Order: sequence, then structure tokens, then C-alpha cells
Amino acid sequence: MISVIETVPAKDFNLSATLESGQVFGFQKQGQRYQGVISGHRLEIEAVSSELQIHKNSDELLSDSIADFFDLKKDLRPVYGLLNEIDVVSTQWQSMRGLRLIRQNSWEGLAGFILSSNNNIKRIMKIWMNLVETMSDGVQFPQPATIARFHEMKLRELGLGYRASYLMSAARFLANNPEYLQTIKEAPYSEARDKVMSFPGIGEKVADCVLLYGFQKLEAFPVDVWVYRIMTQLFFKGKKPTREKIAEFARKKWGVWAGYVQQYLFHGVRCGILNIN
Repeated sequence: MISVIETVPAKDFNLSATLESGQVFGFQKQGQRYQGVISGHRLEIEAVSSELQIHKNSDELLSDSIADFFDLKKDLRPVYGLLNEIDVVSTQWQSMRGLRLIRQNSWEGLAGFILSSNNNIKRIMKIWMNLVETMSDGVQFPQPATIARFHEMKLRELGLGYRASYLMSAARFLANNPEYLQTIKEAPYSEARDKVMSFPGIGEKVADCVLLYGFQKLEAFPVDVWVYRIMTQLFFKGKKPTREKIAEFARKKWGVWAGYVQQYLFHGVRCGILNIN
């Protein structure tokens, strides 16, 4: 029973854009609230003016944890400045203002984007909940050691398909090498990318998703079909660059803000906010 209400200041924050932009898969919208888990606590979140109302079942989760999860202290003005410099985008991005990159658990970021391979957000969310309800306590996403105790066939039964072997391989490795996630977090971008791509089934695009959404490597620039479409039209007119070339271009152009620019482009094109030819 969720009964405790906590208020968290959330200036310059767009809750719906943040939670519906494909970063995380454990939140579900119910009316005006989003139900999910932060730091092991189930809660409901609602944006009211420039605050978040947190409906929870205990006093244990502190507002600092919520502010850190949504990275509410980061100044987004440098991002807005970069968006204003992009033709077409400069006149269309304002409805997404306040979209922030979430600082989620690294294992959950890795697992979530293993599940994302050739998949859609709705189906990933369903698989995510299947794993939570079947392999965990119904609240938290199962840890590597927990998943490793199951047979791969169980993962397939939960809807993972061929991704089952990839998630199982990562879970078994991390169950035996729990410190490996920290080595990725501490490594510079290029080295961290190589480490993530050492996991079976993870290519360049998924690796960049893992680094951006699970390890806060803000120079990572995942290039999916939506980002490829807008980037080629804006910066590579008449050409067909590789996804890696686009990612390299973005990192050079936007540096440590590349991942943020990518998120606005991805969400904007996917949702029809950014209208390009």
C-alpha cells in the first residue's frame, strides 16, 4: 500500500519525456503517475508544477536518491545551446525541454539493452516485468547471480528468444566477476566500449546504449534507425555514412554532450516532435 508522500524539487525537468524516451524499461504509466522502482523501493511519481510528488510505502527512500536517479542537479543549458544551433531542431525541441538522462543501475542498464536488440520498447517492458515477477521479489530486477541460477530455457519462456543466451552469458560472467561493472564505469569511453562489446551479442549501437544509459558515459552516441535518419538529413545530405561514422562525427561535434543531443534527437523524431523531410 503506497501511502507516504514526499516532495522533491524538480526545476527544469520533463518527467514524461524522460521516462518515455527509451532509457529505462521498469516504469509504467498509470493515469498521471509513473510506477517503478528506485534504489530497491517501489513508488509512484507524479510531476506537479516544478516538483515531483513521490508516493511510496516507507520513509526509507530519501529525496537525494530520487534527485540523483533523475540527475536533477545537472545544468542543461549547454544542451539547449547546442540544440539551438541545429537547423530545424532549433525551432522544434522546446516541448522536450527538461528531458534528462537517468542515472540508472549499471547492471540494469546492461541487461535492459541486451533485451533491446531488434526489439520494441513495449515488448522490452513486458520482458522486464516477466523477469522481475518470475526471478526476483516482484519489485527489483534480478541480480546476475539470481539469473545465473536458472536454465537458459527459462529465459526463453519469458519471451527473450535468442537474447536469452546473451543475458545468461552476461549474468554468469558478472556473478563470478561482480567488480567488472566498476572497471567499465572507471574506464575512459573507448576502453569502456571495448569492455561492453566483449559480452556476446553486443555490437556498437547497443554498447553505446549501455554506456550512455547504464554508465553515464555522456559522449556515447547510439545510432538507431531514428537517429540515423535525422543525422543523415541534417549533416550528411545526399550521403549514406555508416552508423559508426555518424557516431564519431557526433562525438567530435558535441563532445561530452553528444549523448544528451542524441536523446533529444531520438525522442523527438520517434514521437513526431521533430519534423524533418
